[in-house]
Amino acid sequence: MLTLYATIGVGYWYYALLSGRGPWMNHDWHKKYGPIVRIAPNHLSFNDHHAQKIIYGFGTENLPSMEKDPRFFTPEVDHSMNIINECDKEEHSRMRRMLSFAFSMSNLIRNEDVLIRRTDEFLNAIGGIEGENGERGINIVQKFNYVTFNIMGEMSFGDSWEMRLKEQPEHRYHWADVIVNSTYMNDVMRAVVCVPGLFSFLERFPPTHSRKTLYRHAEYATEHTEARLKLQTDRRDFMYYILHAKGPAATPKEIASHYNVIMMAGAVTTATFLSGVMYYLGHNRQALGRLQDELRSTFPSIEAIDSKCLLNCVYLNAVVEEGLRIYPPAGAAHLSRIVPKGGCEISGSFIPESTRVSVHSWSVLRDPANFHAPSQFIPERWIKTTPEGQKGDKLDRSLPFSYGPRGCLGRK
Repeated sequence: MLTLYATIGVGYWYYALLSGRGPWMNHDWHKKYGPIVRIAPNHLSFNDHHAQKIIYGFGTENLPSMEKDPRFFTPEVDHSMNIINECDKEEHSRMRRMLSFAFSMSNLIRNEDVLIRRTDEFLNAIGGIEGENGERGINIVQKFNYVTFNIMGEMSFGDSWEMRLKEQPEHRYHWADVIVNSTYMNDVMRAVVCVPGLFSFLERFPPTHSRKTLYRHAEYATEHTEARLKLQTDRRDFMYYILHAKGPAATPKEIASHYNVIMMAGAVTTATFLSGVMYYLGHNRQALGRLQDELRSTFPSIEAIDSKCLLNCVYLNAVVEEGLRIYPPAGAAHLSRIVPKGGCEISGSFIPESTRVSVHSWSVLRDPANFHAPSQFIPERWIKTTPEGQKGDKLDRSLPFSYGPRGCLGRK
């Protein structure tokens, strides 16, 4: 019985985390046991939308915002913290202010040429591929990872990005592959930190696979950061805004640590989302046809496509929203928080102080109480004028970029 396993140890949760079946297993637990499930001795999982506002919200006069769980968010590059793993609220606010202009809508539009050029390269590349290794078709997931990697790289490091890649052409996509492999190692480390002393031991004697993934990823981030810092330019890449931010200047180690997560969070999550949407569109010819009709009637040519017009494509935006709901890139993650002193009430139950709590977004998004036919890809549910859009779905339950003061900067 799950509650027994969770009470006596964390092994069962480790298995769920590392098996790759965690999202489905956690969802099954909630279906069986209800909105609150103990997944480890001192860790509760919620699938209640209201719990999201309490656990991840800005806090109130009577209930301060909950702190990140320091056990799960450890230093990365030379023991420097970053926008993801910084648990101190004031330090995190400083980092967020420093990075916010880089991810502003105005700056993203300013860098639209990067997106268009890299996308054109991607389309031309896959258009000329008939197959790989003697097989029909291509590994589109890998191609998505490569194009999002290039987009994030150039928007992050500007001109130094391509300059450095040309110096080491054999390493062009090695960092991208390392990033993908690092995502699994991140889950491994989430399990490791729960075992007293094991994290410190592995830091001193890192396994070979860890050196090839997490450590190499950090090295790449440091190398590209150092190369960009040496380049004097006024180009408005992400680094420009970091260097010109008001307040205390970030150290090179801190900047490299930020890029350590920016490259992973920006490239891998976007590629994961694109892969999921491609899959569901491929299995829903009606939705695919309607999307094609809208795009072809709106844009007479590829050159006519621009971000402002795309925002007005109703069905395209519905496809994006539905893709983020049914295949959220980070929906399986347990972004744990610590219940503050005195405890608080969550989902109708009093939770003692110091308890680790998190919301399992995957389960929230697959709950029939929130969405009709939750396992079906139905973009029309996001269009109020359609029959599917009038079935009472609770669209505000979909929070793919999390919520509150630590919500994703890339939500735009």
